[in-house]
Order: sequence, then structure tokens, then C-alpha cells
Amino acid sequence: MRKILFFTFFIFSNAIFSQDLLTFNDCLNLALKNNLEIKSAENSEKTALYQYKSSYGKLVPSVYANAENRNSWGREVNPNTNLFTNTDVKYFTGNLNAAFNLFAGFEAINSIKYTKQEHEINKIKIQDVQNGITLDLAQKFITILYLQEIIASNKEEINSSDKQLELALLKFNSGVIAESEVFKLKSQKAIEELNLLTNENRLSDNYISIKQLMNIPLEKEIRLIKPNLVLDKNLDLQEDQYSLTNKAVEINPLYTMSILKEKKARTSLSIARAALYPVLSVRAFYATNFTRDPLLDPINFQVDDNFSRSIRFNLSIPIFNQLETYSKIKTKKMDYKQSKIDTEIVKNKLSKQVLKAITDTKTAIKKNESSTIAYEFAQKSYEADELKFQLGKININELNNTKMMYNNSLAELIQSKYELLFNNALIKFYLGEIFTL
Repeated sequence: MRKILFFTFFIFSNAIFSQDLLTFNDCLNLALKNNLEIKSAENSEKTALYQYKSSYGKLVPSVYANAENRNSWGREVNPNTNLFTNTDVKYFTGNLNAAFNLFAGFEAINSIKYTKQEHEINKIKIQDVQNGITLDLAQKFITILYLQEIIASNKEEINSSDKQLELALLKFNSGVIAESEVFKLKSQKAIEELNLLTNENRLSDNYISIKQLMNIPLEKEIRLIKPNLVLDKNLDLQEDQYSLTNKAVEINPLYTMSILKEKKARTSLSIARAALYPVLSVRAFYATNFTRDPLLDPINFQVDDNFSRSIRFNLSIPIFNQLETYSKIKTKKMDYKQSKIDTEIVKNKLSKQVLKAITDTKTAIKKNESSTIAYEFAQKSYEADELKFQLGKININELNNTKMMYNNSLAELIQSKYELLFNNALIKFYLGEIFTL
């Protein structure tokens, strides 16, 4: 007997633990670790970091070396004598160059500043992508839990319709009710079965979406653990909603990115203006060569002792370049103005989102309270009408109307419960707290 019990427990435990049981925090950690959009944003940030570090190279000279080997046959100028010769000449030369812009309208400094701002934007973008993934994941998580409860309710509706149909068939066979009453019940049951199928399909779609957000295999079975539904109806929303909105906007990464993009556009304008200034550069040059002339020395190489060393300063003054600089500066000015407008657009968009979240939270609190009351009375009314139908005091139309009101009130109660849970967490998330359910 003990062996049978142990074997039964083993089979049951395997069936349970073959699925991964995941809380919202478990799902969020997997998404932040594995999500492909986050990985893409991290790669962009690393690329921007490399570009930022390499931009410091503009502060040091560029150095390059050249080497040349030239073989000539026939009439050629001998580098040693500067005379024409008809003999074979082998000529070797090497030089080392170093060039540096002493002044170029602060282009180097502004280029470093530009790449630094680009790197900061990419860093903030990672946070913005993480926030978007967090909210998307939370919505999918909440939707799955909601659909699971709705599906359970749909199955109860179908079971109830089965019992009512069985009773209606008995009454019809006894001649108590008309056959049309039976048809109405069958129609109602078919509608409920269709609703069940629709919700099951929605549930399947949301499971696929949440697995893709976590970047786990689609065939992997998971089961979500319902969070504690002790709802915080006393969330402090007494503070001025516009003050809360300003706090939320200021710490939002999307707004921070828009401010950085505005600064980057200003830096880009400074880089464009650098073309208006003279460019002062210096160049250091060192070169030597040696030749082999078979007439002068058929065996040994002749080494030219005329080493070349030079330092050159060059001043380039822009006068006219077909209005190219003028066009670039005007374009960058417009880009800068547009970046300011974009910042205001982002601010307005985020303000609207936060204000809507505050309003939705207040509405969800009232909606949950009214839905609870409506469900209690709808349940009592349905139970009473179901008993009346069994006793033959009401027809199927009256029962179906009461049942529809009961089902709708139950769906509203379930929906309001999860809406309040989500909106409470959303407000706190906008104000800088970690999103938790």
C-alpha cells in the first residue's frame, strides 16, 4: 500500500513540477536578462562607448609612415647625382609624418562632447527599453491571470447550462414547456462555449507573448503564480496630481533622453560652426633614402646622407565654399529648434500618460467597490431566479437575462480587481519605485 501511495505521489509531483512556477518578479528578472530588445540596446550602448573613447584620439597627432622601393631600367634620374642615367637604379625611401591641428574652431573638443552625449543617450535608452518591457510584461501577466479566472467562470456557466438543459428536457418530455424553451437553452450554451473558446485562444496568445518577452522556448510549460490580491485602496493620491505628474516626468528616462538629444543638437551646431574658423595645423616630417647604382658601386649600396627633417605650419582661412557651411549651420539650427519642440512633445505625452494613470487608479478604486456590490446582488438574484425556473415560476428568457447580468457582474468584478492591482503598481512605478505585483 505504501509503495502504491509513493508511486502515486511521485507521478503527481512530476506532473506539477514539470511546469515552471513563476511569480511576476521571476518573469521580470528573466525578461530583463534575456529580452532581445534589451540586448540590442546594450550592444548599441557598447558601440557608443567605443566611439566615445576613440574620439579622444582627436587630441593627439596623427602619425603615419611610408616606405617605397623603386626599380628602374633605362633612362632615369639618379637620385644621388640628379643626372640622367641609362643604368639600372634601385631606389629605397622611407619617411615618417606627424600632423596635428593646433586650432580648428574647437571641433575636436565638441566632437568628444558629441560622442559622450550619444553614449549617455544610449545608456538611458537601455533603461527606457527596460521600462517598456516591464510594463508590457505586467500587462501580459495581469491579462493571463484575468483570462484564467474568466475561463473558470465560463466553464461554470457551461456546467450550469448543462444542468438547466437537462431539466428543460425533462419538462419538455413531460409537456410542461414548449420545445422552443429547449432551443433557447441550447443556443445559450453554444454562445457560452464560443466565449470559452475565444478566451482560451486569447490566453494562448498572451502566453506566447509573455514567453517571447522572457525569450524562453515557446514549448516550455510555465504556470504563473497569482500575486497577493490585498489591494492598496489607500494609495496616497491626495497630493496635487500635477505635482505628481511633474515628478514622474522629470525622472522618466524618455524625458531624460529628449533633454540629452537637445544638448547633442546644440553640440552638433557648434561642430558645424567650426568650419567658419581658420584652421592652424603643424606637420613634422622625417625622411631618408638610399640607392644602388651599378656604375658607381656594383656591390655595395650607396647611402644618401641627405636626411630630410622639417616642421611646417599651415594656416587655412575659409573664404567661400559655395554656401556649404552656411547651409550646414542653418540645418543644425533647425535641428536644435526641433529638438526643443520634441522635448515639449515628449513632456506633454508623458504628462498625459501619468495623469491618465492617476485618473484610472481613482476610477479603479470606485469601480472595484461598485463591482463588488453589483456582483453580490446579481449573484443573489440569479440564485433566486434559478430556483424559480426549477419550480416553473419563470421562463427561460427571464432566467437567461438574470444569468447574463450575473456573468457580466462577475466579469466586471474580476476585471476591476486586476485593473486596481495594475494601476496601483503603475503609479508607484512612474514615481520611481520598482514595479511589483
